[in-house]
Amino acid sequence: RAFQLASFMMMMMMLSRGGTSLVCACGRQQRHSYIRRLSFSNNTKSTEKYDASTIVDQMKSFSIGSLAGMLGSLAGMGGGFVMIPMMTASRGLRLTQHQAHGTSLFAVGSTGLFGALAYGIKTGEEGEDDDIVNNSTDSKMPQQQGLVELDIALALTATAMVTARFGAIASSKMSERSLKRALGAFMLFIAPLVPGKKYLDDWLEGNDKVSSDKQVQTQIIDTSVAQQPSNLERLLPASFIGTFSGFLSGMFGVGGGAIVVPSLVLSTDMSHHAALGTSLCAMVLPAMVGVLTHANKGNVAWRVAPSLALGSAVGAYIGGKEIGLHLEEDILRGGFGVLMLVLGARTWRTA
Repeated sequence: RAFQLASFMMMMMMLSRGGTSLVCACGRQQRHSYIRRLSFSNNTKSTEKYDASTIVDQMKSFSIGSLAGMLGSLAGMGGGFVMIPMMTASRGLRLTQHQAHGTSLFAVGSTGLFGALAYGIKTGEEGEDDDIVNNSTDSKMPQQQGLVELDIALALTATAMVTARFGAIASSKMSERSLKRALGAFMLFIAPLVPGKKYLDDWLEGNDKVSSDKQVQTQIIDTSVAQQPSNLERLLPASFIGTFSGFLSGMFGVGGGAIVVPSLVLSTDMSHHAALGTSLCAMVLPAMVGVLTHANKGNVAWRVAPSLALGSAVGAYIGGKEIGLHLEEDILRGGFGVLMLVLGARTWRTA
């Protein structure tokens, strides 16, 4: 009996230990299960928050691209001057200055391409082109036969593609404050050039009226000869302009139109509409070279770049096709100057 009692006591002790360990094991399993459920819930909430933030950034970038593309097509620029301040703003995309410059170039390429398509590639013989110019002068608005001087655009592109890479490298070596100040100073310098050309032309025409009839006849003969310049005389100035515009494009993340449009308008007899379309066409390939250089240095925000480019393509085509071709040159020139002045002052002030 004593042996049986001892065996019974040992059995009860073993059962009690097993039950305790079983209860502990069940408790640990329930605790781990609760932790997993809590972790899954937190991950789900963070994923939902990330998705919502991504959607908002996509919508913002598309809107910024649309506005910049439309204004860029009206000013003959890629829209980088408009995009960059919005992308670095606290209520914008919150990108760094270097990221904004690199990412904007991705959209500048689509602005140039679709803006040039909106203005149309110039075709036809010289006689037909003269008729187009005369008709445009009479109506004060260009007809839609095409305004982009393709050979000049290619000359601009050839040299700009080389210097765009050096501009992007120089940008990466500058501090954000210095880069922003340089951008603002450049825009303030460019602002009065295009609107001021009209007053310069009026002043020159006033001086010409004082000349004698013989001098007028000589000018007519010289003008008739000068209207047929050689290809070298046409393309060499464009190549020099492209050298500077490409460097500025890579450095500031813009299309280079801020220097191309004033240079073409001031140095040639090209109309302002034709200078706008040609400038847009010439900025496509240099912008892509700048994008590759910035991307290698990690200065392109790919999460917003596609939607930014899509918005700029839509805005550029609508701006050039539906608005730019139907506005008088004086309005476009004045708008160009005001846009440069406002954005330049704001960029300089916030640097």
